[in-house]
Amino acid sequence: MTMRPNFVLLTVDSLRADHSTKASELMPRINEYTDDGVRFTRAYANGYATPISFPTILTGTYADHYGGSGYMSDERPFLASKFQDSGYATAGFHTNPHLRDDKNYDIGFNTYNDFDDEAGGLSRLRYLVTQNLDSDSVLYKLLKRVYHFVRTTSGSSDYTEAPALNEKALRWIDQERDKDSPFFLWTHYMDVHYPFYPPDEFLDDVTDRSISKNRAISVNGKMHEDGTELSDEDIADLQALYRGDVRYLDHHLGEFIDALKQRGLLEDTVFIVTSDHGELFGEHGKVGHPPSGYEESFHVPLFCFGPGIPEGRRIEDIASLLDIPPTVAGLFDLGEDSRWEGKSLVPSIKDGPRDQEHSMFLGDTSVLAYQNERWRLVWWRDIDNPENPDQEWDLWQLPECKRVPVDSQKDIVNDFREEMHSFLDRAAKRDKLAEPAVGEETEDRLEALGYK
Repeated sequence: MTMRPNFVLLTVDSLRADHSTKASELMPRINEYTDDGVRFTRAYANGYATPISFPTILTGTYADHYGGSGYMSDERPFLASKFQDSGYATAGFHTNPHLRDDKNYDIGFNTYNDFDDEAGGLSRLRYLVTQNLDSDSVLYKLLKRVYHFVRTTSGSSDYTEAPALNEKALRWIDQERDKDSPFFLWTHYMDVHYPFYPPDEFLDDVTDRSISKNRAISVNGKMHEDGTELSDEDIADLQALYRGDVRYLDHHLGEFIDALKQRGLLEDTVFIVTSDHGELFGEHGKVGHPPSGYEESFHVPLFCFGPGIPEGRRIEDIASLLDIPPTVAGLFDLGEDSRWEGKSLVPSIKDGPRDQEHSMFLGDTSVLAYQNERWRLVWWRDIDNPENPDQEWDLWQLPECKRVPVDSQKDIVNDFREEMHSFLDRAAKRDKLAEPAVGEETEDRLEALGYK
């Protein structure tokens, strides 16, 4: 290589780990490349939703620390700043309203494109409905169904799709970056996120179910309104639509990496591919990514491949998204930072499984989990009455994901509870930083994506 290697971080919203494996046959293109690298089979998101996970991915710190995730404190150790300080050209491309530049997510990026100016054209209509009608009213629910139909049949979307995202990223690589410097590129894809409307060719590739456009609109609408009303047939169709979206995104991830290969950049670029959280499809009586302590919400893909990365290595030690910044810093000699709350996975990447004790927090102050290799304790907190002695706790045996009685492992539970109380104490030491005012259109995009 003529200069230091480039780094590309590809993140996918809402992608479950079990839909990224070779056995699932849903992501053949990305598996072509990840076969030549390292796969962490027990990787976990530290949050069940985007605002909780991305502080860990981009700064290596928990969302509830440094004043919370509503606004990213510039005291956090941003990975992009580490690259920038080391002479890298840096760029970020995404289309999730939670990650806007006015929340400080652009720190460390020379170029930051959040596509705010390309939001769906139906947003103002939705805003008027949400501001003037009771969300429980029949008319409100009817108009939401109409919105889903109009948006789908008109081709409108609440996010920028993968082809346009790839085009912008490649334009930056070809025309806008400093070509005398190596680069760090982060691209976040929303195509697997609700609502699920895969093109027919990709849907037909992954299911024998016949799902018309009207049927897709209907089940997406029911999921958005009230997931408890979904029948088994509805959930089966939603799962098929989701799989179609996974296959669609896999196609475009493959095209993007192919494009870098055609430009002669592949041999000089290290990749990490992951997701910010999973998705529930009726497991535990829930759908989507609500507050959760469940495996399906946290278990995500984590792949690393490129120059200097061993080929065909599977790591079964647990890891988390919190480990990404210290790991990348180790791979690229960016230096250590005492503020990082994860651990470097470089020894595992270079030498294989280490069989070392590792633990992590998952969730936030509403539903908090703590786990190590063998156990996960989930605390369903009573926020309104934190001293309530009858709060719900779940204990799971890992990796079997078998729920066991909490009082069957008293020493483990007591130790884990101490860790969780300590975590909450650290989170409470700093006042929450004020979240920036959110414009009507952004509020509307969040609503359309199921966040409101």
